[in-house]
Amino acid sequence: MVKKDKNIIINLAKLSKYFGQRYDLIQAAGGNSSIKVDKKMFIKSSGYSLAELSISNGYSKVDNQILVDYLSKVKNKEITRNEEDKSFKILKNSLIYGGNPSIETLAHSILKKYTIHLHPIAFNMITVQKNSNLKINKIFKREIESNQIYYIKYKTPGVALAKEIFNKLKGKPPKNNECCFILENHGIIASATSINKLISFTELITEKAEKSLNVNFEHYKKTTKISTELRLVGYKNMSVLCSEDLIINNFLKKFNISKINEPLNPDSLLYCGLGLMSSSGNFKRSLIKYKYKYRNYPRVIKIKDRIYFVAENILKAKEIEDVFKSHLYLYSGRIEKRSLSKDDIKRLESYNPQKNRLRFWFDYEGKKEK
Repeated sequence: MVKKDKNIIINLAKLSKYFGQRYDLIQAAGGNSSIKVDKKMFIKSSGYSLAELSISNGYSKVDNQILVDYLSKVKNKEITRNEEDKSFKILKNSLIYGGNPSIETLAHSILKKYTIHLHPIAFNMITVQKNSNLKINKIFKREIESNQIYYIKYKTPGVALAKEIFNKLKGKPPKNNECCFILENHGIIASATSINKLISFTELITEKAEKSLNVNFEHYKKTTKISTELRLVGYKNMSVLCSEDLIINNFLKKFNISKINEPLNPDSLLYCGLGLMSSSGNFKRSLIKYKYKYRNYPRVIKIKDRIYFVAENILKAKEIEDVFKSHLYLYSGRIEKRSLSKDDIKRLESYNPQKNRLRFWFDYEGKKEK
């Protein structure tokens, strides 16, 4: 990373993390994010999930003008296999530094400064239907008439899709401050002049799609609210995973969470923390109380009948979920359990090699906001 690009990459990571923790918006390593500055584009690298992108990895810097010029040349061409191969070479030649640019980099090139490509469940529930074009036109009639939303019939990801977007815009950047391309059988690409506008616009149109289907993904959206509250009490840039593990949820129907709080082995302590947090009322008050008691953030949170896992990114949160599930197995049965003693816990917490053996392990001391 070039030092002058640091703030741009911090913003790219912020944008990516916001959307990357939301299962209702993106799954696995799909989707991508980008920011354009001075004819250059910073974009998520291929092979990384949005939640993984950070100041140290997961992004590419490309010469955006090379990409726009290439799309101008192919706008009237049939996209053959040879042309697809050529587009990969163009992408490679545009790279200034970083990993391999995402296959969708070309599609971002003509859009606004901030762009996100997602696979929202609600949108895809509509766009896989045979009459999806008519349904989208009905749901987003006003936005389509004002050229804020465009419907794109299915195109292969890469240059074919990018060419379709380029031609929809007649080779010019969108006029509106926010816009979205709804991709048939694929997802959406939303773009805006600021991160806040991009987030609010994407949430707004996604909620509109959900209401048209009468689906409720509030439990996924709660992850965003939890990470916001964590930031407000000093723990910034945390990702939150909503657990849908059937074994965990079945266990929690049987157990009182306050009775399975103490760590029984080293991994329970190192991954799940000293205690679990439960909140059925004022979440912020519960969070502050937990922080005061344990001098740390909660890694496992129970809100009503849902369990959430907190970590530096979603991959780490899934590791915590794995260990927590084993923790529940250890607590199964009626025989009294032997938890780790205070001395055992103190020694483990001070024994850095034990922490360092954990893949992606992080100690959050020193990373609080000042």
